[in-house]
Amino acid sequence: MGITSREERSNRMAEKNTAAPQLDRRHWTLAVAAGMASFLDAGAIISVGLGLALWKEDFGLDVWTVGLLGSTLTLFIAVGALTGGRLADLLGRGRVFSLTILVYAAAALAVALAPGAGVLVAGVIVIGIAAGADLPTSIAVLSERAPAGAQGRLVAFTHVMWTAGVVFVTSLGFAVSGLGTLGVRLIFVTLAILAVATFAFRAFYPPFGELEAEADARHSAEGVDASHALPLRTLFRDRSLAVMMSLTALFYLFFTLVANTFGSFKTYFLVTVGDASQTFATALSFITTLVGLVGTIVFTRIADTKWRSRFFAAGVVVFASCQLLIAVTGGVVLPAMIVALVLYNIGFPFVGEALYKIWTQESFPVNARATVQGATMAIARFAASGFALVTPALIDWSPSGLYILLTIFALVSGLIGMVVIRRVRKEAVGTAAAASLASTTVAVGGTR
Repeated sequence: MGITSREERSNRMAEKNTAAPQLDRRHWTLAVAAGMASFLDAGAIISVGLGLALWKEDFGLDVWTVGLLGSTLTLFIAVGALTGGRLADLLGRGRVFSLTILVYAAAALAVALAPGAGVLVAGVIVIGIAAGADLPTSIAVLSERAPAGAQGRLVAFTHVMWTAGVVFVTSLGFAVSGLGTLGVRLIFVTLAILAVATFAFRAFYPPFGELEAEADARHSAEGVDASHALPLRTLFRDRSLAVMMSLTALFYLFFTLVANTFGSFKTYFLVTVGDASQTFATALSFITTLVGLVGTIVFTRIADTKWRSRFFAAGVVVFASCQLLIAVTGGVVLPAMIVALVLYNIGFPFVGEALYKIWTQESFPVNARATVQGATMAIARFAASGFALVTPALIDWSPSGLYILLTIFALVSGLIGMVVIRRVRKEAVGTAAAASLASTTVAVGGTR
């Protein structure tokens, strides 16, 4: 059993007070390798979103089958996160870190070669399981091998990779938009190749072993048993851990309902409601996503500072406003849609997944982080999957009604996030005071 989260945070606070954290090339290289989980997760979500309208026409799908395709990926990302995160803590985070990506590659190739809806759905299911298992595992691997006080920057960088995945796949989608379904097949072939390359990098790059050895030595010195998963009964019986897990789960749930709908259905929405062409919708998504990439890079720079919390409230206002703008205009006014997409990409880096990832890594023991992140991620993705199943029907019924719901979800997520920030700040002050008192007591005792 590992030390409690509170004790671990005290150790980190003490280390912050004595020395500035040092990051070298190995840490950033590991951040890229871990971030490929987010890159490929985003790639799968956006690729399925790009393919929905084309698959609907090519395979003669109705709105409920389209909804099934859109929800299946999210559903099985949840399944993969729930099982993969716990298995990583039980069987070894490094082992799961290396292997899940190969399963992703095989499934992506199956989608690329799918002759019909049956193989298509099966491939999407396996992609979801593999991506879901890889997400909490990769972030836990990164955070446990990061120097104390630098976890925020490295974990936030994985969301830069997520946004880069959106930009990459969206630009690739634009490039092949004139090829119809063949273009989508080529995108999934590309994702399979990238997944195989990522496996080779993770499994055989020597400096990653050095970082693992350094992390083991650091945890041993701190009295942390990182090699054995924290028992679930301990996780749920500790009131502080249980409350924090509930809050982060609810925060991520409501944020994901908004973000998943945007990511999976914005191209479909622009084509079916806004009467835009596939090429124009993809180009618009690509251009506005560049704004999100810049914002995510900015967030990475402030992730270990007080500014990450100070930017939160303004980000919530922007994030909710873009949903409200679409609700008011019904999605049929092109200038309003452009403004809404820009606002979305300005707001989301500061109010969503990057913060959630940091909170789960900073607030829980090292031998429970993959479990907690996998479980809370699963809750959000299960809910998003159910919502995605009915999203095409909601669009068909009332585009404005759908985005009124998303406005509410964005505001609820923001309110819960403010509670989390206050709790994190309060505990940080408490642990800093305790560390200061302990050091003063030692100093006084030493002068006697």
